[in-house]
Amino acid sequence: MELLIKTVRGEVEALTDYDCTVREAENEKSLDVTVTKTARNDHAFEMIENENVFVCDGDEYVIKKTIPTTANDTIKISASAIYKPLIDLADHYVYSKSGKKKKMTIEDMVAIALEGSGYSYAVSPEGLTTTFELEDFGDGFSNDLLRDILDKYKAEYTISGKKVVIAKELGRDTDYQIRHKFNSRDEQAEVDTSSLKTYIRGFGKQNDKTKAYAVELEYTSPLAEIYGIKHAAPIRDDSYTSANADELELRLQEELTDTIELSLTLTYTELKHFGVQDIRKGDYVWCMIDPFGINKRIKVVGVERYSDPNKSPVYTFGKLKRDSKTLIKGFRRTEKRVSKLFDATGKVKGASIGAGLRIGSDANFDDGYDPTTIPKYGPATAVSDGLMTSGDYQKLQSIVVGPDGKPQVDMASATKAGLMSATDFIKISKINVNTSGSIIDISSLANNLASLVMRVEALEAAKGE
Repeated sequence: MELLIKTVRGEVEALTDYDCTVREAENEKSLDVTVTKTARNDHAFEMIENENVFVCDGDEYVIKKTIPTTANDTIKISASAIYKPLIDLADHYVYSKSGKKKKMTIEDMVAIALEGSGYSYAVSPEGLTTTFELEDFGDGFSNDLLRDILDKYKAEYTISGKKVVIAKELGRDTDYQIRHKFNSRDEQAEVDTSSLKTYIRGFGKQNDKTKAYAVELEYTSPLAEIYGIKHAAPIRDDSYTSANADELELRLQEELTDTIELSLTLTYTELKHFGVQDIRKGDYVWCMIDPFGINKRIKVVGVERYSDPNKSPVYTFGKLKRDSKTLIKGFRRTEKRVSKLFDATGKVKGASIGAGLRIGSDANFDDGYDPTTIPKYGPATAVSDGLMTSGDYQKLQSIVVGPDGKPQVDMASATKAGLMSATDFIKISKINVNTSGSIIDISSLANNLASLVMRVEALEAAKGE
């Protein structure tokens, strides 16, 4: 990544000795930079200040936070910066409003949201033709108004230069595949039930006199069978009457968060020689992560890229919604298995663990351990196994124990082993000891004999002369 620093006065310098990370998420884009002051970047280092701009690969990021620190007799700065177009739209306030209640298209709303901001727009009409009846739309920050529009249409936007591009979906439909142990690692799945709701009510137009509602409906998720009733905030909308009650019913089902969501994050190793590269935020790719049972086409909703060429990018994928029918099917299958183990009072059925066996309430058994299969052994004999083998039984029988309880061993002889082998007994018996019983150092005999041989040989040699 090429990194420049630009001041609010327009001065531009190149930076060196840095490490940076670009993060992209839904409606967010930021840059984190760490720069160590060196002789090579001394001229540009002092320009790293709040509200100045980093230019990374052509995109501008406004510095919003700086943290200078000392390290190894030099200075290091960590800085966080936000994509400049997002800052521009967050700082621009639109004071005008649309006026009396009327039907508005997405183009009508976007024109108000960007009024006076210096940004133009382009809307891809496919899937965005619905009109909304609004009153006094406007009077807010451009960024907030845009997000309100996107929420209404479930749409996406991106910013290219000074133009805001809006479409139902902006990502590419690729045939890239991300496979466990092939081109991905460090996979992490997160299961989230924090927003799980199973029940919602909806109210249409209310009669001013009777206070009765023209239509009043409720919807209970099938997941309530497992997790119970969890209320969602009700929908109250005067646009619903008895004539379009079916639309309210559909909206209740759409807005109730009755799914368990799973999000996936992984480190992706680009394999250019396989043609697998250039995955961008918004793209659809095939994820095949066997350990998590994932084999689906999923949308990339977040990307982290690094200036370090040895670090692979990290991708975050859109939430996978677990099908409620599959969850209930699995729940009932488990419930059926458990019902075979317990009776109506919650006690373990005797038939499930073996007739005649009683187990206390505090008993715990490891998986695969069956207390009904404990083997029973009889005593061993010299010819049959039991609590020990017959061979070990014979060895134990040959042990003689004295009155003191210690094993006794016979003395050795020339024909019988004992405290030593019979062979060693014969060798020792050949050693003669004088009657006085004086101590003889056997280790010195060889040296003494060698000395005597040398003397005899010397005397014989002298005699021959």
